[in-house]
Amino acid sequence: MDWSWTELQALGVKAASGAGVPAAQALAFGAMLPRHLADGGGEEPLIRALEAPDCIVTLAHQIEEMVERASITPKPVRMHQSDAGQRALMISWLAGLPCQSEVSVSGTEVRAALSLAAPSTRVRPKRIAVSEVLAAQLRNLAERTYVPDSDASRNVGAGAGLMDLD
Repeated sequence: MDWSWTELQALGVKAASGAGVPAAQALAFGAMLPRHLADGGGEEPLIRALEAPDCIVTLAHQIEEMVERASITPKPVRMHQSDAGQRALMISWLAGLPCQSEVSVSGTEVRAALSLAAPSTRVRPKRIAVSEVLAAQLRNLAERTYVPDSDASRNVGAGAGLMDLD
């Protein structure tokens, strides 16, 4: 199954939200997800992260810390990540930032040279392949964010154009 970048990003945000990830970190995870897959990253780290949402929050905070350090020094910033899957997501997260970045790995150390003032020149592919397993997980988690279809939910404003306006 192939998805557009924006479809996958939006579904990633909703899935992370459905998994219980706070809004800011869910947005960051959604921005990373298509970059990870577009760069040939495996789906297993994504699946595992969505099953353990604290990992997403931790990664988001680590990336924020790296960006903050990069804002005060021109030197590459470093972070250790012992879990290979989480390290792969960290690399994709850094590569998906809206600035120019050069990311390298040495053992468990992820090193990033971030040019925060220079916009990213990374190209987005037109379509990104996603397995049915990951797509189902994303959809199932995203469904947790939907308002239930009921008269009660419609009476308080859910549903487009279904309210009587006098």
